[in-house]
Amino acid sequence: MTATQITTRLADEDIPEFKPDIMVKLLATIDAQQRPNLVLIVSLEAKDNETLMFAEFIHGKTKKNVELNPKCTAAFMNLGYDYWVVKGDFTHWAYEGTDFEYYNEKPLFKNNAYLGITRVGYISIKQVIPKRKIKMKRPLLRLLKNYMKEQKETETNEDKLPSFVKKIFRAPSNLKYIAFVDKDGYPLIIPTLHLIPTETNQLIFTPSAFKQDFTNLSPGMMVAAFALNIEELLMYQIKGTYRGFQSYQDTDVGCINIEEIYCCMPPKAGDRISF
Repeated sequence: MTATQITTRLADEDIPEFKPDIMVKLLATIDAQQRPNLVLIVSLEAKDNETLMFAEFIHGKTKKNVELNPKCTAAFMNLGYDYWVVKGDFTHWAYEGTDFEYYNEKPLFKNNAYLGITRVGYISIKQVIPKRKIKMKRPLLRLLKNYMKEQKETETNEDKLPSFVKKIFRAPSNLKYIAFVDKDGYPLIIPTLHLIPTETNQLIFTPSAFKQDFTNLSPGMMVAAFALNIEELLMYQIKGTYRGFQSYQDTDVGCINIEEIYCCMPPKAGDRISF
């Protein structure tokens, strides 16, 4: 990622790329404690070159966060593993109008009392990081597992991570992301497929091709990690403190101390899981 690639508006060809319902659409916000929060927002899409919009159909922390702090970031990934990041400012809600009717007519929401929308939110685009490709590297996953085995001998933390959460974060086929508040005050979402939980209440990961995105992540910062089984729509969020990178077999390995776990699925979306 270089500064010359970044733009302040979406390219015309990107607008239709964000419309399909069958793609991963994430929104990162900042809570009252200045911590990142990362969730799946299936209604998120581009209204035009300068605006994103999304429909609210589940009340949760995300909507409260954007009202407290308008700085937020969206990430889009299609079935071909093409990936975009868009930073922007939440501006307002609409309770009626063309966009409200547009969402109500979409198959996902139409004639569905549980998913009926209540309002439409708008985000003014400030920065666009153009399309990049996400690639999984199996050797890196083997490296992390070897690293985990060695660290287990020195760490003394008791393993308390629930097995059902551990399963979602460990599966190599599941999608995983990390979010933190960047130096510009906006959250940044980074795909982190090479991320697994240890037996000592930690997450370890390698930055892979997105190493430069982690430049402003410093030890002691709070991060949010999100894992998604896209076939079964099982998803959880883990929050914790970033401990830093260390070199292992010529590869950077990052570590996060797990502190909080949240369910990201209705009807209990946003509920904290005992840990």
